[in-house]
Amino acid sequence: MSKPERSVTILTEYFHPEEASTAQLLTQLSTGLTDAFDMSVLTGYPNYHESDRDTSVPKRESHEGVDIERVQATRFDKDRTLGRVANWLTFTVLVCFRLLRSRGSDDTLVVLSNPPILPLAAWISKRIRGTSYVYLIYDVYPDMAVKLGYLSEDSIIVRLWERFNRAIYRDADRIVVLGNSMENQVVRKMGSDSDFDPGKIEVVHNWEDESFIEPIAKEKNSFARDQGTVEPFTVVYSGNIGRFHELKTVIDAIDRLDAQGYDVKFLIIGEGARKSELQEYVSRNDIDAVDFLPFQPLDRLPKSLTCGDASLVGIKEGMKGLCVSSKLYSSLAAGRPVLAVVGQGDEVEVVVRECDCGIHVEPGDITGCVEAIKQWIDEPQLRDQQGQNARQCLEERFSFAESRDRYKRVLEEVTKAMQV
Repeated sequence: MSKPERSVTILTEYFHPEEASTAQLLTQLSTGLTDAFDMSVLTGYPNYHESDRDTSVPKRESHEGVDIERVQATRFDKDRTLGRVANWLTFTVLVCFRLLRSRGSDDTLVVLSNPPILPLAAWISKRIRGTSYVYLIYDVYPDMAVKLGYLSEDSIIVRLWERFNRAIYRDADRIVVLGNSMENQVVRKMGSDSDFDPGKIEVVHNWEDESFIEPIAKEKNSFARDQGTVEPFTVVYSGNIGRFHELKTVIDAIDRLDAQGYDVKFLIIGEGARKSELQEYVSRNDIDAVDFLPFQPLDRLPKSLTCGDASLVGIKEGMKGLCVSSKLYSSLAAGRPVLAVVGQGDEVEVVVRECDCGIHVEPGDITGCVEAIKQWIDEPQLRDQQGQNARQCLEERFSFAESRDRYKRVLEEVTKAMQV
């Protein structure tokens, strides 16, 4: 069967065979669009997890109809700031050179906001070669770096970054954001720019594969038996333990409940920049009811995500509109109530409230977190109902098919406009 005439290239630091959430999402999206577009990906060599670092993967290969090309950027420890920045710089420069060396400008690019300087490569390609691009925003920069305290809002770096961002937003053929609060953030940032068209922003939520992650009773879950989570009321966090994720509120709440005689556990699964800090905190304070596990391979996720009674989605205060945690969707798929430790109005809080699929607690509100967990322990019917609501919410609002179709429509509009 011949390939479709319209070509789309995704620019992303992480892709198959890596198992980070971004890699999983983009792999599923690109393979799901091969019926409509000639899909290709320009990416790096596996580097997200220590176990992923594999130089044996080929520079070029095909995966389920998607052509993959890799550039050899640096692969320093991403949990160290200088190493991560070096990776960003080398990857972006190599991608930019690769785009400028290409023979034509017919491909429509889909460029991620991660790494945050990567969109410059697509912008330069458009300026020099006329290439169209769709800007897919997973995190809003430099706002994230400012909120996390890495940069001052008045610094020369932030001012220059904002200037470049305004050009990237303005020249993008379309902008895809992950939620309404993120759309509002972008509109506010560009409010004074008369050349920016807010109508080109499209909200397309992330998703979870409902056929891959399905609810499993703890009693029938071998992973739960192995980790000792069948008997105690267990809150599960699974994913990157990054700088903007909020886990300490639940750690303190679980410790307080344990001291009060409740049979509880908090299971933290994953790796990340703050893992050692949290492990040290737990050890220093003799907190017994918190366990850490390493990153789990993809084939274990159906059981690891369903080994508890509730799922944590935690984001630090002040991040509204700057990111949408992909852990929300896997939590919904698991059919467990969501403990949403996020700011008021955050996308996660809105979904939990609208779908009645969990309880919202402000970051740092240990007492509120204690009361939420107590309520689930004392009212198992509420816990079960909210878990059912979570699964229904995923199936009705955040299925892969719906998100894929929205991306398809956006890309069809852009590629058709380029052919005119």
